[in-house]
Amino acid sequence: MDLKQLQYFVTCAQTGSVSEAAKILYSTQPSVSKVVKALEDSLGMQLFERLPRGIRLTPQGSQVYRYACKIVGEVTKLEAMADHGMTKWLRISANPSSWFATQFVDFYNENYDRNYHFQIYTAGVRTVMERVRDYLDDVGFVYILERQKEDFFYELSRNRMEFIPLHETEAIVYPGGKSFLYGTEKESLSYEELDGVRLVQNYQDEFFDIGAAENKESFSWKGLDISVITNSDYIMERLLKNSDVANISGSYLSENKKDTLPGIPLKMEGSRVIFGYVRHRGEEMDSSLKEFICFLEERIGSGK
Repeated sequence: MDLKQLQYFVTCAQTGSVSEAAKILYSTQPSVSKVVKALEDSLGMQLFERLPRGIRLTPQGSQVYRYACKIVGEVTKLEAMADHGMTKWLRISANPSSWFATQFVDFYNENYDRNYHFQIYTAGVRTVMERVRDYLDDVGFVYILERQKEDFFYELSRNRMEFIPLHETEAIVYPGGKSFLYGTEKESLSYEELDGVRLVQNYQDEFFDIGAAENKESFSWKGLDISVITNSDYIMERLLKNSDVANISGSYLSENKKDTLPGIPLKMEGSRVIFGYVRHRGEEMDSSLKEFICFLEERIGSGK
């Protein structure tokens, strides 16, 4: 077993396709397959199931993947140190958020002379959790619904992770410029009043539909009309400006959506949104990451 085998294995697992992995690795499909087969032979186990279209990890492969991600990630750090000296890398994943993007840019500018380097990845809650779990990122910032905490914490506990809340706010419905809710001056909305409202969402941002805990019904979007699912703030803002869709997100932490009303509070039990970060339980956090988290806490406290 060598590093090349682990790198090829991780890339295949992340793409779910040997051919796609070959493109990323600047190799050929037969060559990638040969390297992965050599890793399987050396470990004495099958790592992938071959499907009609693509591949997926076996249960044993999933376990190996977690260790391989950590090894490959640490080697990447070492290579960066060799290229740039004692450069500090901050590896962060987060739910898509204009507010978070603004804070990151401000932090970067304030620390420009400190030679920090950053890896930023945006995705839904489950993907953020998995990236932190697999040591692809050091910390992940997420928004979750209050009523989803139990399922969320169950998922974290299974993977020796923890969630540190930074702020709690109410869920807000942002009606688009052509929505029938626009200009109604409602003080609040109930869940039932969302009937007939088309939504644009990255629904995993609020940890909907995770359904982790056994014998429990998780909150879901069933009954609501989600017309568009996207992780692009640009698409969301343009839809809110030029169409009849609305968006549900967490007060100013998800950005006061441009060209909409300030937003209408959603009155529903357990609908408050909690913003915070996930990390490995019991592991020491780098000082630069602590600085970034303190920076976010100060910005939240000042209302910026």
